[in-house]
Amino acid sequence: MRDAIESLVREQLRPYLAQLSQLSSETEEVRRRMQSMIRLGRVSDIHENNKLIKVEHGALTTPFIKWFAHAAGKVSHYRCPSVGEQVLLLNFGAGYSAQQYIALVGLISEDFLLEGNAQSQVITHFGNKCSQIWDMNAGTLTLKADAKITLDTPLVEASKDAEIINNLDVGKHIKAGADITDKKQSMAEDRRIYNGHTHPYKDDGVDTTTAKPTEQQ
Repeated sequence: MRDAIESLVREQLRPYLAQLSQLSSETEEVRRRMQSMIRLGRVSDIHENNKLIKVEHGALTTPFIKWFAHAAGKVSHYRCPSVGEQVLLLNFGAGYSAQQYIALVGLISEDFLLEGNAQSQVITHFGNKCSQIWDMNAGTLTLKADAKITLDTPLVEASKDAEIINNLDVGKHIKAGADITDKKQSMAEDRRIYNGHTHPYKDDGVDTTTAKPTEQQ
């Protein structure tokens, strides 16, 4: 009798057991997909066109994939990631194709430590030869370059004073709307001296002076 009852119960539960087995498989599939959606990794290789990277995550490595840029429209930003840079790997298709990955670069890691520690400063280091430092509290911008800074524009305009600590080499004309002064005196003072100057000399033993210059500056 007991065997008959158990057999009847199993027969009645058979469709539900099959559904539970299917739901269990689907849940496991969702779990695997969720695990592959967001992963930490490091840049392992850079494509020869410097526009794609490979990312190593755990024991796996992606094919060459795109990385996230700050802007990629009319305003665009290009900054090739560094080998060893830590990234957040996003699987936007939630599938198993590695072609659906994109790398969110710029995570802080022990390999590339941040050098700034002031809340008021925004610092960008371009390798070890160039840097840009904004200090919001001081209201200053510092640009550093070991070799040269090039301003490729028809006009550079400063609304206030400009101070040059070292030499100034000019390839063409210099035009000033006001006086020009060196460490001794101004050009206006030199002009006044020149326009009013005379030279003493003796004429037949008599002390006299030359006339003032007829060509005035």
